[in-house]
Amino acid sequence: MRRRRTVVALALASLLVGGCSSPTPGATSPSAGLEGARSMTDGRYALLVADLHHRGTGVWIESDFVKAYLDGPSRYHQVLEAALALARRPGVSGIKVADELGYHDGTDPEQALAVVRAAVRDIHTASPTTKVLIDVVVPELGCLSWTPTSTPAMRMCGANAQSSSPGASVGAVDGYVAAGVDVIDLSTGLQDDGWYDEQGTSRDEAMRQCWREAVRRWGTRVTLQARKALAHPGAYAGDAARAEADVHTYVDIPLAEGARAVDIWTWAQHYRGQLVTLADPGDVPNALTRALEQRRKKGAQLWTHMTPSAYVVDRGHDVRAVTSQFDVVFVAAGTG
Repeated sequence: MRRRRTVVALALASLLVGGCSSPTPGATSPSAGLEGARSMTDGRYALLVADLHHRGTGVWIESDFVKAYLDGPSRYHQVLEAALALARRPGVSGIKVADELGYHDGTDPEQALAVVRAAVRDIHTASPTTKVLIDVVVPELGCLSWTPTSTPAMRMCGANAQSSSPGASVGAVDGYVAAGVDVIDLSTGLQDDGWYDEQGTSRDEAMRQCWREAVRRWGTRVTLQARKALAHPGAYAGDAARAEADVHTYVDIPLAEGARAVDIWTWAQHYRGQLVTLADPGDVPNALTRALEQRRKKGAQLWTHMTPSAYVVDRGHDVRAVTSQFDVVFVAAGTG
């Protein structure tokens, strides 16, 4: 899901390191350069960071470095500088540098790994206390092809996932972890309920197995967090039972199995010509937001995303609302 339900934030990347090979990044386009220059002087992003921090909410900056890598070194350094400028503001813990890394994002596995290596190197060198986070979806995990009791359909699913998205494979994530990334937001790429029924299991049991494997494989070397896109256009279409089922699968189970937090996309974002939100229009609560609120009251650590280019009501209202419902907010860097 190339953020089927997410938006590709802008990017950063760098020259290859560590012996990886890749085509030379192309020249920076004039429009990309002007866009980067404008974003670095747009005070709305810094103001949103300050507002969130003032209310005691954790802040991370969000800027997908992959597109910048593909656009060339000049664009990469523009995005890097813009993200670092925001990351140095009070209350900011780190930078998310990639959105669904390696999953239909225009990179091959070597390029995707090079992005991570460059981002880790450059951010940690410029700002040693700033953490680096990547966002990954790993369909191979959701196929359960790696389990001792895998069915032929599971193994075929896993082979297809590796073939179609080699940069989003379990092996690729091994490389990203080894490159020194600090935090991974993980989507396990679950299949639909009917597919698991046919394999003699369930969506919830698949999620448990995926998270046990993720923690076993990566949990001692990086901070692992779950991620799920639950935003919708207009009013929430589900009922309380649907909301509870989704929140149980995508929040309760990962946290029970070792995830440190759950990233819920998104507070408000223009996506495919529509404004998608978690609440209903006008910030009206619905079954989904009530289910998330109940989990947070029980101690769940919930993260979400904001950008000053899209509010449910307005900045003042949205900042008050988001800080009452989420522990950490990703703020867009404004680089695209």
